[in-house]
Amino acid sequence: MTAAAARLLEPRYLAALGVLFVAAAIGALSGYDPKIAIAASLGLAFVLIALGDLAFGIAVFATLTYLELAPIAGGGPAVSFAKLAGLTLGISWIAALASRSGRSRMFFTAHPGMTAALGFFAAWTALSLLWTEDQEPTVVAFTRLVLNMALIPIVFTGLQEARHLRWVAAGIVAGAGLAAAYGLLGAPSVAEAGDLNRIAGTVGDPNLLASVLVVGLVMAMTLLLDAKRSIATRGISAGVGILCMAAIFATASRGGIVAMAAALVAAVVLAGPRRGRMAFLATSVVVLAVGYFAVFASTAQVERLTTADGGAGRTDIWQVGWRMAQAEPLHGVGAGNFPISSVHYLLVEPGAIDRADFIVDRPAVAHNTYLEILAELGIVGLVLMLTFILIGLLAAIRAAWAFDRIGEDGLSLIARGVAVGLISVLAADFFLSNQVGKLLWLLIALGPAMLAIARRMESESAATSGREA
Repeated sequence: MTAAAARLLEPRYLAALGVLFVAAAIGALSGYDPKIAIAASLGLAFVLIALGDLAFGIAVFATLTYLELAPIAGGGPAVSFAKLAGLTLGISWIAALASRSGRSRMFFTAHPGMTAALGFFAAWTALSLLWTEDQEPTVVAFTRLVLNMALIPIVFTGLQEARHLRWVAAGIVAGAGLAAAYGLLGAPSVAEAGDLNRIAGTVGDPNLLASVLVVGLVMAMTLLLDAKRSIATRGISAGVGILCMAAIFATASRGGIVAMAAALVAAVVLAGPRRGRMAFLATSVVVLAVGYFAVFASTAQVERLTTADGGAGRTDIWQVGWRMAQAEPLHGVGAGNFPISSVHYLLVEPGAIDRADFIVDRPAVAHNTYLEILAELGIVGLVLMLTFILIGLLAAIRAAWAFDRIGEDGLSLIARGVAVGLISVLAADFFLSNQVGKLLWLLIALGPAMLAIARRMESESAATSGREA
């Protein structure tokens, strides 16, 4: 083999040749379907970013969680970038582990309790194949669960420095701003009765859109309160916060309003030394919300938020779901089987069901994450899920306290923002089946990663203080 041929087999040249090959393929695709070519170009760009810097790839992934169904060109089908991004992060994570001696085991040793809860939950989900009515949706549910779980060690490995947390916070704010702007500036609407049109935005569902925008609003508020941020950054954060509020109102989502209320209460409670400023900011948000619905909202919007209509069929689904949980309290009916098995519990006991079409004609999910897990995986599954979520939430709060001790106000705000954002999602999930939501899992994953960074910085600060003494 000649020297030139041997050089071409080096990894860097093989990678370059691979990129050239993919670029040529994308060029050919552009003549066939420009939308697919644009999507492929964006996918290639993300692959290069994630493989080059896992932390930056995670930050971009945070943005992409808001662009789940963003169309790449006018009209035509929508493309999910988040699924491709998740796969790429996994590949980048494996590459990072290969070059970081022993760091692959850090998450599992640092958080054995969370690891055990995640492992038992995955095992229990797989075990439900033994009693499920239809095994195919159980396999799908298990696969999606494992892929989402993988995000936790990926984030733990990828985020190693303070700047990485700032990148992710900025990524969430950027994604929320794009999703809110897209929804407000002519995105397809979900038509409701009367003259009410609810925006669905880049995630395809108005209630889910409202849920993730509340997280964007919270994170924008944290950046706004960081006095060390530039005036431009704080101004952009304020603008994104206003966009998010406007879009939340335009979704006319009752669950979104509940999530925003939960976020404001949690923000004040967890604000620590900044409680006065946070209370003022939360009060301002409440005043803007009340002002909007009193002056600018349509009659249909106000009626939707103030009229008790059974949650557009939710209470009927919940009633049937509760019957399922009572019938199989320990292990449930099997992962992914709520829509399939719910029909068997429609007439098992007296009780008026107004919207049986959501059970018989168009079998629906539970529209309540906790009830769906309880009905599908029983008390065991629900307790395991709540356990690892609580561990992630407490890790974020402990990280905030650690950042406070070393005077890192900006990082403390980000950690509190993650905790508050997670609380808001958990509140919204009383009205959504969102157990595989990528933003939910990202927020859970950020807790342990932030705590590891905070502990490392605290140790370094103590060592520096010792030397100076």
